[in-house]
Order: sequence, then structure tokens, then C-alpha cells
Amino acid sequence: MTQLYAYARLTSSTRTRRMHRLPGGSTPRVLDGQIVKASDSLAVLQTAREHRIVNLADLLGVEPASLDGLLLKHPGDRVEEGEPLARKPGFLGIGGREVTAPVAGRVLYVEEGRMLLEGERVHIAVPATAPGRVVAIEPEVQITVETIGAAVQLAWGQGGLSWGPLKVMDEQPSMDTDFGRFTIDHRGAIVVIGSPLTGAFLRGAADIRVRGCIASSVPAGLLPALEDVEFPVAVTQGFGRMPMSREVLSLLRAHDGREAVLDSGDGADSRERRPEIIIPSGVYQQSSARSERAALEPLAVGHKVRVLQVPYFGRIGTIMGMPGEPRRLASGLWAQGAVVQVEGVEPGKGVFVPFANLEKLA
Repeated sequence: MTQLYAYARLTSSTRTRRMHRLPGGSTPRVLDGQIVKASDSLAVLQTAREHRIVNLADLLGVEPASLDGLLLKHPGDRVEEGEPLARKPGFLGIGGREVTAPVAGRVLYVEEGRMLLEGERVHIAVPATAPGRVVAIEPEVQITVETIGAAVQLAWGQGGLSWGPLKVMDEQPSMDTDFGRFTIDHRGAIVVIGSPLTGAFLRGAADIRVRGCIASSVPAGLLPALEDVEFPVAVTQGFGRMPMSREVLSLLRAHDGREAVLDSGDGADSRERRPEIIIPSGVYQQSSARSERAALEPLAVGHKVRVLQVPYFGRIGTIMGMPGEPRRLASGLWAQGAVVQVEGVEPGKGVFVPFANLEKLA
């Protein structure tokens, strides 16, 4: 059942579907039907911080054709910043030249006297914004997660997304905000008050290190102070000084102590949506302890794995070999990985898959 109170929309039980947009080149880390927790990684993008082209021939004063014998680093080699890439000896040890790496990373290729360096790679994860079940995967487009539970759409919020136990501090709506009642139980929690937000309450919440704060309203004069707050803040009624709706507070109190998601609605995925609280039902369980232990064990020859990259996305395979050196991928990047015998591929003809695109099965 759904009801409207002031600016907050209450739904005591509903199915909520959230579309998580994926950056181009990202690799899904989940499968259709998989249960995920809030903040679990749905997809990962590996990208270099930067690329640098170093004109070795010009810097050494040689023709590109004569560069091969002067190279100290070759495609696939790792380099540290300041490490020599190529050296031209001088006559009797005098007048030699040396070119060093401007960044740490890996050599991608050397052509026509120029060397392309790829800087250190970083992982960019797309987290699940609520626990639930993956119901649709469109590689490099979006992943949809469905959650069953209570939901409250809010009037305003900022600060991103947080996940933690809901701690409702008031029994009744009020206009008086008591800031001196924090205890150790509020640390790491999403706290709820039925009264307007104040600067003193915010300072107390920051001192106890809450994960989020939900109030009835916020005075406009307090907005500048919220820019320095390190956790999400949201209000149910709007700007000014108003008590929380009794119906809203009653629903939140009914779920006191339950795990909840506070999404302020200002994330980077540009979805046009209102901030909201989602309180999932208990249908989503964490993976078994056995599966979690298995996932922590290092990959080895003979292990069963699931491939998380196209064109073999979702297929099961067995690790046939573990090359010690990185290999160049079709994208031109270099990565360490394993040779996997994948379902549907001719026996004995393994497929090289980067470790980042393999999921170990229990």
C-alpha cells in the first residue's frame, strides 16, 4: 500500500528496481539472478591514469630504424618513474644519452621511434545501491537490481549513499531537537529524528560517526554547514522548521534496528529520482560461509571458475594453466590471467582470461 504525506511517499511493501548505469569498457561482476548486498561491486572498469608517448628517437638523436639495439624496455615490461627506457652510449663513454620513464606503468608498444607508456591502472567499481536480486544485465549499458521491502521517498537529500542499521531516536514528531542523546549504539547507524535538523545535532552526529541522518526538515540557514558533513543527510518534509509526519515516523519506527539504505539521490549516475530510504525484507541472504571462504582462496590449476567477460560471459570453465607473465589483450592492454577451458570451446583449446574477469566457484 502506498500513501502520500507532505513530500514523503510511503510504501510499506513494494518491489523497487534500480538501474545502475555502466561506463563503457566495464566488466560485469555479477550474473542474472545473483543476490547482492548494498555496495557490492556490480561491474568494474580497469583504466589507466594516463598515457604518455615518448619520442625515443628524437631524444636520443638517432633514426627510428636504429632504435632496437638501444632499447632497455620492451612491450609488456613494467617500468618505474625515472627508470631508463633506452640508452645510446657515447664515444669512449663520453656524450651518451639516456631517456627515462616520465611515469610508472607498462610499455604498450614501440613504433616508428616512439614508445607508448600506460600509467598505473586503477579500478573503478559500480556499487549496488541496495541489496536485492540482479534481474537484468546489459553489458556496458546497465545492470538492474530488484529489491523487495519498505520505501520512503524524501523531500531532499545530499551526500551520496549509505547502508546501515536504522536507529529511530524519537517516539513522536516534535519541534524541539535534543542533541545530547547520542550513545555508542548510534555509531555506524542511520539515525532518524522527528524534529528539524540543527547545527548542534549535526556536530553530535559527526562526533559519534553515524552513517547517515534523516530529519523532518532543515532550516535554509543550515545548508552551508551541510557541505562539510561526511555522511548523507535527508529530510522528509522539506526546508524550514516542520515536524515529521506521524505516519512517516511510525513506519520508520516499525523498522527500527533493521538494515536500511539511505540514498540522497545526488549520485553520479544522473538518474532523475528522489532521495529515498529503502528497508529491504529478509528475503536476501548473504552467501554461505563456505562460498565466502572459497572465494578468498587463490586461483589455481583445476579450479572451477565463471567467466565475466564477453564473448564468454557467464560460462563455466576450468583453469588449465597459470602463465606467470602478463599477456596482451585484444584491447591492447596487458594483464595477468589464467588459461581456461570454457564450456562450448573445443577441448584442449583454452581461452586466456584476466584474473579480474574470473569468479571462483565453490
